[in-house]
Amino acid sequence: MKILFDPDIPEELKEDLIKTIEEQQIGEICKSCGADTLYVALIDKVLDVKCYECGFSYLEIELSEE
Repeated sequence: MKILFDPDIPEELKEDLIKTIEEQQIGEICKSCGADTLYVALIDKVLDVKCYECGFSYLEIELSEE
């Protein structure tokens, strides 16, 4: 799947996020609508990995304070 990122997500996190998403074996198309693009949204301190087309949420990652 293609992955689009919220512009507020720091560049240094993107590579780790891609690896994490790949480890989850989400697949090549959305199981809800058949789209092939994921969107990673940053909401407060939570990253929400969801389908870009229908919004089906696959994964939520809580960011820790450093």
